[in-house]
Amino acid sequence: MGFKTDSSFLRFLSMGAIGVRQTMKQLSGMGFKPIELERYCASNKLWTTKVKRLRLPDVLCVKTGLRLEVRAKSDLKIRMSDAPNNPDRRWDSGLRDDDVAAFIAVAEGEGGPVPADEAVFFSVSALRASVGQSQLGPPKSASEGAERDRTWPSTVPSCDGTVESVSKEKLVVMMQVGEGATRKQTYTLNGKHVYVQPGAQFKAEVSILAGAPEKQADLAAFLNKNYDPLAGLQEANAVDRYAAVKSLPYRDDLRARAVPALEALLNNEQEERVALEAAGASAVLGSALGQDRITKILWGDGREDLRMESVLILTELASPFARDELVRVAGDKKFAGNEIRQAAVWGLGKAGLKAYDQILPYIADEDENVALHAIVAFGVDTPDVVIVRLVDELTKNDQRRAAAASETLRLIGNETVLKFLIEAAAGGHDWVLATLGRLPAALVRPALTGSDLLKKVAPLLLLSEGSNWLAPEDRLMDIGFLVKQNL
Repeated sequence: MGFKTDSSFLRFLSMGAIGVRQTMKQLSGMGFKPIELERYCASNKLWTTKVKRLRLPDVLCVKTGLRLEVRAKSDLKIRMSDAPNNPDRRWDSGLRDDDVAAFIAVAEGEGGPVPADEAVFFSVSALRASVGQSQLGPPKSASEGAERDRTWPSTVPSCDGTVESVSKEKLVVMMQVGEGATRKQTYTLNGKHVYVQPGAQFKAEVSILAGAPEKQADLAAFLNKNYDPLAGLQEANAVDRYAAVKSLPYRDDLRARAVPALEALLNNEQEERVALEAAGASAVLGSALGQDRITKILWGDGREDLRMESVLILTELASPFARDELVRVAGDKKFAGNEIRQAAVWGLGKAGLKAYDQILPYIADEDENVALHAIVAFGVDTPDVVIVRLVDELTKNDQRRAAAASETLRLIGNETVLKFLIEAAAGGHDWVLATLGRLPAALVRPALTGSDLLKKVAPLLLLSEGSNWLAPEDRLMDIGFLVKQNL
């Protein structure tokens, strides 16, 4: 039931995911080939089953071996989460000196978080060398060993502008303060290192002009490196082996040797998380041994978190094998009441295989959490044949399934849904008319102009999001929050 977590946490999680995606886009534009190293770092989907993963950087370049930790900030700072008394949760736990921390500004827009065009990069070695100048903030919670923010001194401009001059003591810039006006700004450095040269342009709340670390990371230098994941499979460090495993499906130049190497690792690997990832990577490349290992973990009596991880891996595989296994999990009574069924249904939907016909039976599942995941798992690319079946559910006497089908059709909300609802409206079924009225008024009104059907659904359209200022989700949440303040 992770999706019921408070909205503020979801907002921060969304910021992080958007930040990772934008940073990966920036890296791709520079010539890197980035992938998620930390699963789900670019997603805001919440699960309550906590997978005990290795301490991993967020992003890996499969071409150069560059690893990056990404930090998205609404107020850009050189800041990392730290738990000084817990070795596994210190700010630099699991990071190598030549790993890189990316800091990217993310603003709150009308439709959600909006990332800056580019991140600012520092090597872990530069952060470690200047950690003595950083400051620890208060604990983020009252629990023992709670994380705290560790912040390095930095200079972030509040306006766009241009660098005028740089000295050991001062940084002078010309700020653009609006409508063609400018203002000179002088920053006292107090020991901070300057990262810009005279004449350089900078962006408000996006650029870091100076800071405690000696210099920003030169990512271009990494482009000259050639990463060998086959050698990485032999490393003593589990994180190094994990990174090598994750990269191999993306290395076409090593494909002929990848499966034998991954299968050899599978037969000897003692770290369960690395072994499972090797099973997933080899399964991507067609290994029967990899598929068999995933099946054994999924249906065995081992760690619950690894079973959950297996479902997430199957979602990524998006193969006939993965589809069959996810369908089995979704329908097996062994997992009744277990979040793993929700994950299987989710993986069969728009987040994974897009096997919408397979999740249709679960939209009114007796486990409401499974039903809700099934409803939301439908995408705008749902095929006509499935939409027809959903519309047909509106004409039957099963009120639970009709309500679920109505909500599913509302969420799909495209012209195909509208077309089939209009065709079904001739039957006069209440749920068909109600669902028409739940679609965006801007979609429905033009299609029904001048028809008697528009007269029937017009009152319902007044309640739709485009016509009613109280209909948007945020307003409904605000009203519900106020209603609860009744004591």
